[in-house]
Amino acid sequence: MTAYRVKFDFVAHFTNGGSLSGQDFRLDIPGSDIADDALAAYLVQDMRLLMAGRVNITNKQIIAEPHKRGAIATAGLPHSTVDLAASSLSAAELVARASNHPVRVIAADGESYVLSRLVD
Repeated sequence: MTAYRVKFDFVAHFTNGGSLSGQDFRLDIPGSDIADDALAAYLVQDMRLLMAGRVNITNKQIIAEPHKRGAIATAGLPHSTVDLAASSLSAAELVARASNHPVRVIAADGESYVLSRLVD
């Protein structure tokens, strides 16, 4: 089975000011592709970035390359990000977005949450 990694540049903007950037950063991924929102959520989770807001992903390239660590838990990763300071979504619209896949929500106070449906 082929293992894949993603090589990319990023800028993670913090809601309390400042940013963190990386060039040619590499992460193991479970398949042959990953959406930018999912990659941003994975980066935030993997690096344990508190107060992370918008994450810009550029120069993304998928590489067939052996993983550098054990299996990656991606099942609960958000598939999209909603910044409530820049969006006028209602609670019902947020819940609808989270009905199929978790959503990373950045609250107006800068705190970051994951909204997901509980599975019975």
